[in-house]
Amino acid sequence: MRKFLCFVTVLVLCSCSVKEDRSVCPCELVVRCEDALKTEGSVLVSVVQDHAVVKQGMLSREDFEAGLCSLTVPRRPSLVTVFTGITEMDLKDGRWLEILYENQCDELYSCGENADLRGERYECVVSLHKNFVRLFLTIIGMPEGTSASVTGPVRGYDLTDQSPVSGTFSCSSFMADAGNEYCVRLPRQVDDELSLNIYQPGKPDMLVALGQMIAESGYSYDDPDLQDIAVTVDLSSSKVMIAVADWETEEYNIIEY
Repeated sequence: MRKFLCFVTVLVLCSCSVKEDRSVCPCELVVRCEDALKTEGSVLVSVVQDHAVVKQGMLSREDFEAGLCSLTVPRRPSLVTVFTGITEMDLKDGRWLEILYENQCDELYSCGENADLRGERYECVVSLHKNFVRLFLTIIGMPEGTSASVTGPVRGYDLTDQSPVSGTFSCSSFMADAGNEYCVRLPRQVDDELSLNIYQPGKPDMLVALGQMIAESGYSYDDPDLQDIAVTVDLSSSKVMIAVADWETEEYNIIEY
């Protein structure tokens, strides 16, 4: 009888186990977009906790659309930021997307989504918004040999919250286009300091306060999806014609400068 009781006791002890604490295990985060991506280029996914990037992944457009974006992250509520359309911009210190000097802004679409990562797996479905501006620029009466640049106070984006990063933006490469019609891609602006600088041989440089004129036209940089702008600068009459968003309709605001 004693032998039997001892055997039963061993069975009971062997069948018991200490439950594993799953709260310390990481979470598998899967990120995908609910719509097809609108531009070419790479996709950058950042996981932000306590205002710092704790995990990051750069994928090709094809891999991202194929559902291959999977990150192992700490189990904490997080902000997931996604930037798509990265071609020329530079990832700096894992924290900023920077526009290189003399370059335009990439055709960026981005978003930020809150993610509750307290489980073993979480799927984050994002909806992207247009985060750049196409400035269609026409310069009338520009003398031969004249050059121009567009300058502004924003040089990129903060990956932790998608906010514009202050710094010098300067681009003259758009002037390589033929004729007097150009297009330059701008980042989201924070004020009205955007300017067109025209350099004429043998004459003083000319400054056109584009930012102030765009602001007077009613344009807003606070919209989730940034609208494009068409600007016509007539050097012979000192007038600027600005069309916001529906520039194809040729409905312009005319502003003296």
